[in-house]
Amino acid sequence: MDGGRLAEMPGSLEEAIVSCRDGDGGYQATIPNTTTIASLANKGPVDGGPDLLRTLRSLASGEVVKSEDAGVAHVRDAGYSHNEDTEEMREDVKSLQKNTLELCRKMKAVPSIVQELRNFQDRESRPAAMIQFLKTLADMQELTLKRLSTTVEEEKSRQELLEHYKSREAEASTRRQQLDTDLRTIRRECERAQSHRNEILTKLKADLINVKDTKKDKMDALKNKYDQRMNQHQETFEAKRDELQKKINALLESNKKLKAQSWDEEMDQIRKAKRYETDVDLVITKYDTEVKELAKNYSENAEHLKKEQRQLADLREHFEKVEEENACIQAEEALVAARKKKLDDEKRLKNEMAAMLQAYWRGILKREEYVAEKKKAKKKKGGKKK
Repeated sequence: MDGGRLAEMPGSLEEAIVSCRDGDGGYQATIPNTTTIASLANKGPVDGGPDLLRTLRSLASGEVVKSEDAGVAHVRDAGYSHNEDTEEMREDVKSLQKNTLELCRKMKAVPSIVQELRNFQDRESRPAAMIQFLKTLADMQELTLKRLSTTVEEEKSRQELLEHYKSREAEASTRRQQLDTDLRTIRRECERAQSHRNEILTKLKADLINVKDTKKDKMDALKNKYDQRMNQHQETFEAKRDELQKKINALLESNKKLKAQSWDEEMDQIRKAKRYETDVDLVITKYDTEVKELAKNYSENAEHLKKEQRQLADLREHFEKVEEENACIQAEEALVAARKKKLDDEKRLKNEMAAMLQAYWRGILKREEYVAEKKKAKKKKGGKKK
């Protein structure tokens, strides 16, 4: 709604106030129309009207406006669902009726409310915040009118919802009857259990009283018995204590005598100990002297031994060299003997081979001579035959 539309409704304030009254002179919670809301401009306090202005400002900034803005956005975006928003719609209607009734009462308290509200319709004195407030109230009126206009589908949905709640109520009644029956059963069982526990408690109390009486008698008997035993033990203890005290006194006297007697022996032992200590010191001194001499001799012998060991090492090294030379000489002699033997063997072999060759050659010569003689002999025999 803009400021021009607000200015075109000069007679709406009387209608708004009249619409708040019912036939009996009271007020009914009706929703003011757009003209009535538009005539409420922010001009400052009037006579008797500060509460009214505060009420208007609280309507502009309260949670009712927020809830209605959310409702308008929900209707525009997702549509109106009666089954889901029935409870919410009822709460909104109740809140709007309450706020409208309060507004009407505040307006009735101001006698010149019509004239004062008409003065708010001036374009120059109309603030932007009030224009926004009036737009919000107009949207609230539109949403409220939509919700108050019930359709056939909504009536059907309400009827179905009512049937659903009736069935739920019947189930709940049945469930309640069953629970009442169970509760009575449980109560009877609890009463029986309570009576049983009371019987047990009574019996236990009687047993406790009996036990207390019996315990008292037993405690008295035990007290008398153990008092007598304590007296007997006390007498025995005192007699034994006197006897032991006498023994202790006798032992103390004997100890004093033994102590005085052993004093001389102790002094003799002390003198002997001192003499033995002197002898031990002499023996230790003598032993130290002998040890020093032995250590000195040992050092000298050790030096001499080191010298002899060095000489022995030199001699061993010398003899090792001599043995190495002898080994070399023996090796050379063995090599010469082997060479000589080899030459002798070669010479003997050559002689044998020469003798064999000579014998073989003589044999050949002898054979040739034999053959020649044989041929000559044959020739001679042949000449004779002729």
